[in-house]
Amino acid sequence: MRMMPFTGMLAGFLLAATLQTPAHAQADFYKGKTVTIVVGARAVGSLSVSAQILARHMGQYIPGNPTVILRQMPGGAHLNATNYVFNVADPDGLTILAANPQVAMAQLFKMPAVRLDARQFIWIGSSGSDAALFAIHPALPYKTFKDLQNAKQELVIGTTGPGSNSHDVPLLLKEFAGAKFRLVSGYPANTDIKLALERREVDGWTALATTVRMAGEQGIVRPMVRSSRAPIEGQNHLPVDEDLATSDLGRALMQIRGAPLGIGRPFGLRPGTPADRVAALRDALAKTLADPKFLAEMKTSQIEINHISADEVTKAFSGMINQPPQVLEAMGKYLKAGGD
Repeated sequence: MRMMPFTGMLAGFLLAATLQTPAHAQADFYKGKTVTIVVGARAVGSLSVSAQILARHMGQYIPGNPTVILRQMPGGAHLNATNYVFNVADPDGLTILAANPQVAMAQLFKMPAVRLDARQFIWIGSSGSDAALFAIHPALPYKTFKDLQNAKQELVIGTTGPGSNSHDVPLLLKEFAGAKFRLVSGYPANTDIKLALERREVDGWTALATTVRMAGEQGIVRPMVRSSRAPIEGQNHLPVDEDLATSDLGRALMQIRGAPLGIGRPFGLRPGTPADRVAALRDALAKTLADPKFLAEMKTSQIEINHISADEVTKAFSGMINQPPQVLEAMGKYLKAGGD
């Protein structure tokens, strides 16, 4: 039997050690440590609830199996938490931001409290997108968006105010797609608009897809248009608002307005986080989002899961923020920082 030369054996051992180094290094780093997921709101809403559930399952997929906890840092419409992770938290892979993508709108509007650039965050992925649905009372005779364009009288649309889905989506459809709408602002919350629909005080309403879909199941509304290209179970046949726009400017504004919904629930790290830890957390997030126990908890919470890759999230933020001057100028007239 031929014996492997000593030098060949040594090279093989060195190669094996080299191949094992990244995983072993991450296991050594994370073992016994605590990873903190920071969210900028209390434990209500799909963003906070999904981050809380993620914290219960993600540790098993991070090398070294660290403890993962959730830290709530409310204030500033998520800016407190976002600014903290971007500027204060150590870039060591132990702090993850459960981001609200609406902060990118605040960045576009150059709000004084914004001390970050969403394009410079290191994104590790998103746990799912969302979309808004514009809907009308089911007793109305309009079946298509063209019917709304050709309506003989204006439809009364209830909104909570500028910066909300309930206001901005129908406003853009009115201004850039020819819908005959009259917006009535000032409703305290979406539940009040829903009640106004039942009383026939208003004809139409826009809210997040899950909210509108539940109202539709109760026979209160009939969905007509979706904002954002994010898939919506049972509603993908509806037209997307930006495809209805009659000008490039209108299309650009609708894309900006829908971008945060399409990004959904992204998770990010401070710039400068070591690449090997970034890779480990991206892999851990993807595996957690496919974990049966995690999915069962999310289903119980009525939160849909759709893994969006880090590259897709990064591209979406860059596309949203990199706008030509004429679009940025028009934003000040038609859009406001906010969201619901």
